[in-house]
Amino acid sequence: MLEIYNWIYAFRLKTLPLSLSGIILSSFISFSEKGIFNINILIWSSITSILLQILSNLANDYGDGIKNIDNINSIGPKRTIQSCMISKNQMIIALIIFSILSFISHMILLYYSFKDHMILLYYSFKDHMILYSFFKDKMIMIVIFIIGIFICIFSAIKYTIGNNPYGYIGLGDLSVLIFFGLISLEGNYYLYNHIFNYKLLLLCFSLGFLTVSVLNINNMRDIENDKKYGKYTIPVIIGLKNAKIYHTLLMIVPFILSIIYVFITYKSIYQYIFILLIIPTIMHLKNIYHNHDFNHELNIAIYINILYTLLMGIGFIL
Repeated sequence: MLEIYNWIYAFRLKTLPLSLSGIILSSFISFSEKGIFNINILIWSSITSILLQILSNLANDYGDGIKNIDNINSIGPKRTIQSCMISKNQMIIALIIFSILSFISHMILLYYSFKDHMILLYYSFKDHMILYSFFKDKMIMIVIFIIGIFICIFSAIKYTIGNNPYGYIGLGDLSVLIFFGLISLEGNYYLYNHIFNYKLLLLCFSLGFLTVSVLNINNMRDIENDKKYGKYTIPVIIGLKNAKIYHTLLMIVPFILSIIYVFITYKSIYQYIFILLIIPTIMHLKNIYHNHDFNHELNIAIYINILYTLLMGIGFIL
């Protein structure tokens, strides 16, 4: 039982809802715009995202552990490698398993997204030009999505593992913006509709920035220890004072972009319901400036992210 607890602890369950935000929001928007919803896509995209997030958390635990970034001076929750709760060899095996599971889940997701088009392709063989064009377009996108899962797996591992992990040179924020915002929201929207919604980029950046804010609090909390051991996160590079200003932008800009998106896609006043989050966001920012209980504010930032997703989605449905 203790070993099972150790693995559940290493999964860092609190972070998993963040991986679902883009998927949930894209599902809401797809249904509200075109009445398109596929439960299989929702299920398998959610499973894939959760597996990738767990993979990332385990890789982060392993990478920081072997580099001694996680140590007795760390402020955040203890990590399993550093605490000898899980051995290095066990963690390596877990990384391999979750990489494989992520790939398999993603391939099942692609099957449910493209299977109707493949059936249509099969029965449209009479017109060879249409057949070729249709087959070519769909196959290109399938190949892109397959390449995409390899990039996601590689990025999840490379964040803290290897000789030059990008999380140690201030690129973690950019990675979160891309994967939790652009790929999660726009990519999953494509799996439903097989078209790109370029207006949706406004919400991609909004959701991405809100998720980066969670990482930023984590990095502000660990700034002294990271600086000491050579992990150059954004707060380490720009300093704590500027990191708080940066955090303010990460929390405020999403509301501006979301308002613009609702304005250009306006259907009802309910689309603005997410604005209710401005009050807790301002309180959160006030606490960031006036105290250093970053662990508490980390939880608040996660809740704001989740509520933003739900309120934005519900607003479009209503």
